[in-house]
Amino acid sequence: MTEISLDIQSVLQRIDALERELKQLRQALLLPANNPAAQPTDHPYIERVPKILSGEPIIKNTRTPVRAIVEHYLILGDTPDEIASQLPYLRLAQIFDALSYYEDHREEIDKYIEMNRVPVND
Repeated sequence: MTEISLDIQSVLQRIDALERELKQLRQALLLPANNPAAQPTDHPYIERVPKILSGEPIIKNTRTPVRAIVEHYLILGDTPDEIASQLPYLRLAQIFDALSYYEDHREEIDKYIEMNRVPVND
């Protein structure tokens, strides 16, 4: 009987350790949403996180910059639905909010687009 109770005790300790590890993993996954370094913007789906793309505006809880959505829309001519099918982890609301953010901060986003343009050798 003692051997069984020791096994149960070991199992309970292991469960406690796994619960602590699961809590840490959940916190790591939710880090962008709960990150005190994340800086909200005047748009619900857009934020700045200093450690992600040096604080360039991104879609909240992703690493996708607003400029990427704008480039799909303006340069590649993709519709919001096409962008959503090419970036399936984004919802249409996020895509429209990125385009709205661009309208409100056009000069800033144009600067990021220019800074990240890949030169073409002719």
